[in-house]
Amino acid sequence: MRTGLVVVGAALAVIGGGLFFTLFVISGGPASTTRLSFDNPDIPGHVSWPEVIARSTTSSASISLVWSTNAPANVSLTPAGPCNSSLGVCPIGPPLFTWTQALSGKESGTSANASAFILVVANPGTVTLEFTGTVSVGYTPGSPLPPWAWGLIALGGVVLLAMGGIALFLGLFLPGGVYRDPPGSTMRLRPPPDPPDEIPPPP
Repeated sequence: MRTGLVVVGAALAVIGGGLFFTLFVISGGPASTTRLSFDNPDIPGHVSWPEVIARSTTSSASISLVWSTNAPANVSLTPAGPCNSSLGVCPIGPPLFTWTQALSGKESGTSANASAFILVVANPGTVTLEFTGTVSVGYTPGSPLPPWAWGLIALGGVVLLAMGGIALFLGLFLPGGVYRDPPGSTMRLRPPPDPPDEIPPPP
């Protein structure tokens, strides 16, 4: 076993794993979903009932709405932002979902970057509406890193893990002391070369 290679390989593997753990922490973790139920058993004829759905983030999110009534209704769900209205928010774009003269509905999609939504149930008839609905909002916290930086960190983690794995393998399975002389061996010294023959001086 090569102790030095084992130590170096373990250190590289730990650093590479740390890079991947850092990416997971920066990415913000798993997605979360918030479900809100709305019930109003008494919406008179020719009356609209608005309901504000506030969010704790403005990041892009997936949203769905499931509802039903006892009589035809006009229902819409619209992104909203803060304003000075009686609701405290105002629409900031077209409705995400809308139904006209329907008894029920179910829709889902990706919302705009809104901090709130307005659910409006309008009773176009004379029969008192009994409305029941559920809004589900889910989002995944975005990473503050640009894609190229995320890719560089991930690549660095892969390279370090690969190098650490190779070093660990070599350190565990290569025999140690291959460059040392076997026990009991003696060093042989070459004898010095013979001196050159003397050349007689010329007559």
